[in-house]
Amino acid sequence: MKSEVFRFLYYLLLLSAVSTFVSEFHTQDKNFLYADAGITGVESSEKSFLTSYSEFWNRIIFESGGLTQNGESIYGHIGSRFFATFHLALFSIIFGAFFAFGFSLLVVYWKSDSLYKLVYVVSNFILSTPIFIFAILLLIVFFYKLEWFPPGGYEPGNLYYVILPGTALGSRIFARLALYLLPEVKKESNSKYVQLLLTRSYPWSHIVRVEIFLKVLPVTLILLVLDFGSLLSGAMVVEEIFFFPGIGKSLYYSIKSMDTYLLSTLLMYSGLIFYILNRLGFYLQKYFSGEVQNVS
Repeated sequence: MKSEVFRFLYYLLLLSAVSTFVSEFHTQDKNFLYADAGITGVESSEKSFLTSYSEFWNRIIFESGGLTQNGESIYGHIGSRFFATFHLALFSIIFGAFFAFGFSLLVVYWKSDSLYKLVYVVSNFILSTPIFIFAILLLIVFFYKLEWFPPGGYEPGNLYYVILPGTALGSRIFARLALYLLPEVKKESNSKYVQLLLTRSYPWSHIVRVEIFLKVLPVTLILLVLDFGSLLSGAMVVEEIFFFPGIGKSLYYSIKSMDTYLLSTLLMYSGLIFYILNRLGFYLQKYFSGEVQNVS
């Protein structure tokens, strides 16, 4: 426990230093923002790293992160967009996991090599295609042609607005999980344990739905936790395409507008979320490994 606390503190210090350096370095000279308007002589103040670093922690601890360039509280800004990002990430994870497990288990249940090859090829195609292309295709088909879903935006708690961006993100989760699950479920279906269950007249549907599913669940759960952490950190491309008011769009805005305070706080937030869920995945791996050892 003590080593975990020290590891977190070391990471926190390093993350805060990187967040401060990146945000200050990116925004130290804003003159070119006004170049198209012919405005010159915009003042830019240079501060030492230690000064910027101390100001960063002062804002984080005592000033609720400070204010954005629009005068909005940074903590309030992130808080208002966290739920939208959480909603989108949760839908994406459920979408990807549902179809990855569904098709992988169907491959084993039907004992179909053709379905195996089809899912394998589709998964590789999805991963080899840039996500913005897939997102644009979804817009063309489901908004422009069929007019089933809105092109973007978000209403709190309304699933209608997360289906298109969630499908775009969830498709890649599906592809990654499917490529892992397909060989795993096939290996489990040919294992001696499954053969033993068959000799004892267990129904094939029970073996697939329960026994094989539970065998591949632990590692898949770890992969889902890691994906969830990356999604909670923001998906800039997808959120920008669907003008979805999430963390990723805020991060894109802070980089584009050179909002130092917002950028540094968002970098800190993203790093903490990623660290926490990665450590959770690590401990889940240790837990499941311990269970396997105890069973054997």
